[in-house]
Amino acid sequence: MWVFVLAAKKDAFQAFKKFKSVTENTTEYKIKTLRTDRGGEFLSIEFTRFCENEGIERHLTTPYTPQQNGVVEHRNRTVMAMARSLLKGTHMPARFWGEAVRHAVYLLNRLPTKALGDRTPFEAWMGRKPHLVHLKVFGCVAYVKNTTPHLKKLDDRSSPMVYLGVEEGCKAHRLFDPRHGKLQVSRDVVFQENSEWTWTAGANHEENLPEFMVEDVLDTDEVIVVADIEVGTEDVTTSPAASSPSTPSSNTHTASSPSITNSPESYEGPVRFRSIADIYANTEEVVEAATEACWSLVELGFKKCIQEHAVYTRGEGEASILVGVYVDDLIVTGSSTGRINKFKQQMMTEFEMSDLSLLSYYLGIEVEQQKSRILLRQSTYAKKILSQFKMADCNATKHPMEPKTQLHKDLEGTPVDATEYRRVIGCLRYLLHTRPDLSYPVGMASRYMERPTTMHHKVVKQILRYLKGTIHFGLAYIKGPQEISIFGYSDSDLAGDLDGRKSTSGMTFYFNESLVSWNSQKQKTVALSSCEAEFMAATTAACHALWLRSLTSELTGEKPKPITLFVDNKSAIALMKNPVFHGRSKHIDTRFHFIRECVEKGQIVVEFFNTGEQRADVLTKALPGVKLATMRQLLGIRDLESCQD
Repeated sequence: MWVFVLAAKKDAFQAFKKFKSVTENTTEYKIKTLRTDRGGEFLSIEFTRFCENEGIERHLTTPYTPQQNGVVEHRNRTVMAMARSLLKGTHMPARFWGEAVRHAVYLLNRLPTKALGDRTPFEAWMGRKPHLVHLKVFGCVAYVKNTTPHLKKLDDRSSPMVYLGVEEGCKAHRLFDPRHGKLQVSRDVVFQENSEWTWTAGANHEENLPEFMVEDVLDTDEVIVVADIEVGTEDVTTSPAASSPSTPSSNTHTASSPSITNSPESYEGPVRFRSIADIYANTEEVVEAATEACWSLVELGFKKCIQEHAVYTRGEGEASILVGVYVDDLIVTGSSTGRINKFKQQMMTEFEMSDLSLLSYYLGIEVEQQKSRILLRQSTYAKKILSQFKMADCNATKHPMEPKTQLHKDLEGTPVDATEYRRVIGCLRYLLHTRPDLSYPVGMASRYMERPTTMHHKVVKQILRYLKGTIHFGLAYIKGPQEISIFGYSDSDLAGDLDGRKSTSGMTFYFNESLVSWNSQKQKTVALSSCEAEFMAATTAACHALWLRSLTSELTGEKPKPITLFVDNKSAIALMKNPVFHGRSKHIDTRFHFIRECVEKGQIVVEFFNTGEQRADVLTKALPGVKLATMRQLLGIRDLESCQD
């Protein structure tokens, strides 16, 4: 939708010529028909002659019958209603109606509509999704950088103005200076979205200008201690949690890391903060949302974890306490119940808190803590997925993808509803936090979300059928020895992507015998051989291994130890251990040689492992039923309905 603000009706002809040029230059189509009312601006001699010369057929509505041009009339009503709301929202004078209309159309072009299959007009026209992070509250106060040359030392470096939207055609904001009555375009702007201009005599009094100040994110000094996981030397237990009474009920049973076992010296369970960071989406935003709580943690002697900013630590050895921060929720673990209770009392003096039960549910992840193990599953969420997509009564199958299935862009296949396809893929991807056996098939299906066909939809349905038969499956973390041992497996297929001939990397990392991290991802570069594909997969795994190594050292206070990486390709191992430049590797991107340096420094130890027992194999290809069951056991995936102490 386009809009042109005219000074007079006679300018409609020039506006139409501009519109015609823009649309025809950006598409391969010509305007063939123009439907308007019988307004004088559309019936002028020059307008009529122009349409005749361009071969544009005219459709004119009957006088006083706007129903004959209902689409544009309805759209005009929508735009004007939105413009009125924008003006009223910040008490702006009616003379800014043109700016409000411009901004309303800009927003409507970036809002999804059913007529386009829940896509935005911008996406339908440009072929890509719009960016919305630059949008601000229309009419809010904005401080614009003063670019006047030769400023004196005491001159203001910014001027207060009013935000009027985005200046189309350049990466800048459109603003109005009420004190001088001028429009201005600027890139360097600081917004006060909760403040509006006081429209008195055309200028804002100095005392009414909003001040730059730090405001509390929450209305009260509240924080939720959602769950405390206390780990003793004998049993795995948890202490009560706490929650703010004014927090929405959705926070009642949330928690941080879905995994902790044993004492800090003997973590064996999935201290999988990287996975939780994936749920957080953006750790920096999480920390900002809980600024007050984080400052209190620092004041109590806690240190922010360098490797994972959502985690805070205090003390060493038996006296250590770990705190995971998620928005205004905290989760606590340590070796001593007394120290945990003392910490809770300290927090209660600063914030309003109330205890919850033991950690049992967190963001769709069900946690069951037993004497010698911790169980994680998403059974309730899985049932919801099956019900939502009408697969609750489907027949179960033994594997999520048929072995040797080859997906590709099916340009001649029958398309299916892309929105529904993306919706089910999004639901399945969240399920991967406790179901690594689904990583490869879901990853493969997600590569074809742009134009899915019946071929791809069939694969998704099989994943749902497999989910039906394994709905109670999840991860089991068994209590292990005191000594910390981290090791991983790296694997790759060769040119499994039929469209770009790229390979798929897979990696798994274990804390003692408990799976704490996994990944299945298409490689960014085409590999010329299985040796090269395995080499690139191992390099990606090495980067993650170094992060786990540093994180473990920071949490436990112990000196970093080498991490063993098991690879099932002897040629790739020889290439990793040989730092000499030779013909086999000269074409490989420099960044993939990083693993050689890690091996040379002793940070990574690469060892050969038999292909038949390669635990990352399930992340690179579809496996038959028997081998899939074996891989599930090696990954720690169990039917948790039968897992009882």
